[in-house]
Amino acid sequence: MTIIPSMATISTAIDDAPTDGKFYVRLERGDSHVMWGRYKASITGTEFMRSDRALYGASGIYKSEKTTSFGERQTETTLYAAQPDTLPQRDEFLGTGGSAYFMKRQDISIGSETIAVEVRDQITGQVLERQTLRYGEDYSFDYLQGMLILKRPLSSSTGTDAPVRDGALGGNRVYLIAQYEFTPVAGTLDGYVYGGRAQHWFADKVRVGVTGMDENTGLANQQAYGADIQLRHSEKTFIEAEIARSKGPGFGTSRSTDGGLTLSDVATTGTRNRVATSWRTRAQLDLEDISKSGVKGTLGGYYEEKQAGFSTLSEQISVDERIWGAFADIDLNKAIGLELNYDDYQEGRGESVFDGRDIGGGSKRKGASAISWQIDEYWKASFGLTYTELQSPIARASGKSGYNGSRLDSGARLEYAPDGDHSYYVFGQGTLSRSGDIKDNNRAGAGTEYQLTEKISLDGEISYGNQGVGALAAINYEPTAKDSYYVGYRLDPDRAFDLDRSYDLSGTDGGTIVIGAKRKIDDEISAYAEHNYDLFGTRNSLTKTYGVVYTPDSSWTVDGGFEAGTIEDDTIDPDDGFERSDFDRKAVSLAIGYKDEERISARIRGEARYEDSDDDSRDANTYLIATGFSWKTSEDWRLLANVDAVLSDQDSEASFRDGDYIEMSVGYAYRPVENDRLNALVKYAWLRDTPGENQVSAISGDEFGPAQRSHIISADVNYDVFPWLVLGAKYGMRFGEVRQRQGDDPNTFSAWESSSAHLGIIRADVSFIKSWDALIEGRVLAMPQADTTDYGALVALYRHVGDNFKVGVGYNFGCFSDDLRDLTLNDEGVFLNVIGKF
Repeated sequence: MTIIPSMATISTAIDDAPTDGKFYVRLERGDSHVMWGRYKASITGTEFMRSDRALYGASGIYKSEKTTSFGERQTETTLYAAQPDTLPQRDEFLGTGGSAYFMKRQDISIGSETIAVEVRDQITGQVLERQTLRYGEDYSFDYLQGMLILKRPLSSSTGTDAPVRDGALGGNRVYLIAQYEFTPVAGTLDGYVYGGRAQHWFADKVRVGVTGMDENTGLANQQAYGADIQLRHSEKTFIEAEIARSKGPGFGTSRSTDGGLTLSDVATTGTRNRVATSWRTRAQLDLEDISKSGVKGTLGGYYEEKQAGFSTLSEQISVDERIWGAFADIDLNKAIGLELNYDDYQEGRGESVFDGRDIGGGSKRKGASAISWQIDEYWKASFGLTYTELQSPIARASGKSGYNGSRLDSGARLEYAPDGDHSYYVFGQGTLSRSGDIKDNNRAGAGTEYQLTEKISLDGEISYGNQGVGALAAINYEPTAKDSYYVGYRLDPDRAFDLDRSYDLSGTDGGTIVIGAKRKIDDEISAYAEHNYDLFGTRNSLTKTYGVVYTPDSSWTVDGGFEAGTIEDDTIDPDDGFERSDFDRKAVSLAIGYKDEERISARIRGEARYEDSDDDSRDANTYLIATGFSWKTSEDWRLLANVDAVLSDQDSEASFRDGDYIEMSVGYAYRPVENDRLNALVKYAWLRDTPGENQVSAISGDEFGPAQRSHIISADVNYDVFPWLVLGAKYGMRFGEVRQRQGDDPNTFSAWESSSAHLGIIRADVSFIKSWDALIEGRVLAMPQADTTDYGALVALYRHVGDNFKVGVGYNFGCFSDDLRDLTLNDEGVFLNVIGKF
């Protein structure tokens, strides 16, 4: 058993106490544990409901001692529950050929990210490969600025060794997936999240799993649950099936094709009262399981259906989808191999629930066959046939050609590899027949992969076909394990016809050039720089990224970054017929941290971001500063202080909400070491929360919430009268000014008016049965200017989990909360609560 308190703090029974990450307890038995603290709620083993969230609260993992003959635990269970103070965000980036990627959000929770590279099928969009990256080894992260730096550049496609390729460069698409938690602009979140997964293997052959999760955070409320089963004969011979249902909107996704310089939001497809279902099945057979001496290889097939409105952190389904396919990979003998595959993707027609426009109705079908011949140790030849059929009503309605028809292609490829460091290849392909407006796919080209020295590698390819010239070139130089320099060029004539791109090609595509460097200067300083120049016709963009991290010793950390980007956009906006505006972006950030484990910890971080456009339509200025200070003045007393501010005049597309938010607080906490029956906290806070037009309150999250300028003073005390009884009291006072949204016009406010409130709470915690507690509170809220006095009561029942935390459910009979910053008076109802004790 392990118990690890990360630092002394006041009891969380005092509800103003800082609990985020300050307390940590973990009880272990073998590989199983229960814990309270900051953890990663990782749900795997399911395709539809895969999730990784960094939360602070309760978590439990059980792994049985017994294992299967394949090495898995016979039984595994993961459960979690939390009242999150952060929100999840998922960003998807098409590889740019570079290493720098800018997240949608800033002020990202440290260590909350899960970064993965996904290879997706060009026809069905299915994830073919997924590799989770490791912090420090594969990437670094600037959490303040929201910038990720990969150790190696990431291309937008895998490349291909198939004899027939789709388009100039071929291969499947490569995406960088970033899922992380970010701190909302300010305030606390009102809600909870819980979920988990359990699975069990029966006799090594049958695995049954169930997964569920519930997200209750206001407008994003969502419930999702599912079940899956796998019947296994061997590692490569199995049948599996899964079904999942979701209800509620959840959270959407952001996507970018230029490394985050511009991002487009993919709105969540779920709605509050609609339940949607997805199910899938997959089967695979290893021919060696039939006969050890016969032909070797694998055969398989799959089928999936997803209903419109199905929504999870990793799935957003806007119209009904059906996908099925079959595949075979067979070695006819030691020299000759055969590959066959067929994929069929069909969309239903629908209407967008947001703007009523027609969506869906497309279909994609592709069948391919290839035979390869290993002529000798150095030479390999392959030949193939591919049939492609596309139908896209949306593309046709948009006036785009090349997405309706069918085509039959054939091709050949010859490779020469004299050793493990060098390879050369040539390829040629042609269209045998086609129908509709789909384009011919004739192309010929050559390429090489060349390891010039142990530290320098070269890659290159050039080809010519119906769509024009295609080219790839890259030089990578890694003089040490921690230093790298790279130059890359990519010209893909097919990206002009990409339906997923939010803007069309105007002019001639000149390709993308990436130049970058990462260097560990010494044990204290590391730096990075990257330039990404995209010559997409008349829409040219240049992004410059620089950063330095300075760590002089174990107590101090200094992190600075600079970003500069320019987009010259001469494309036409179809809404008004005019050219879109050019804009420049510049951002600078600096963070300084100090941590003395014995007495003092402090942090300060700041950022300034400027966006300027020719017609002022994209202008945005944002300034952020956040500081925190903790001083253990003695063994019994601790001084706490914080300042958080966001000043913004930007539009709704920006990362922070419009309007201003400033909160400053200072508190003094008392808990005697020798006799901890008494706990107390006195706190003062000054708050300015002035959301702009069409924006939501930073405190309540209410879309038409009030604005306020307030001073808040509070005192909270608890006393252990008996081992089974704890009495507590709280008094708080707010005075300042408030202005309300106008009823007929929610985008305007009334004049400022004086506002004050007095909050009183008495409470009792009673331990009446082993491991069970009851909480009873009486509350009163008086507001003199409104000449009102509201009374309320709160009851809750808690179950202890170990000695250091408890989980409970209760009901608030009053309309107000114990947070004097919250002016909405809409807090009546059921709540879930998790409390850590120290």
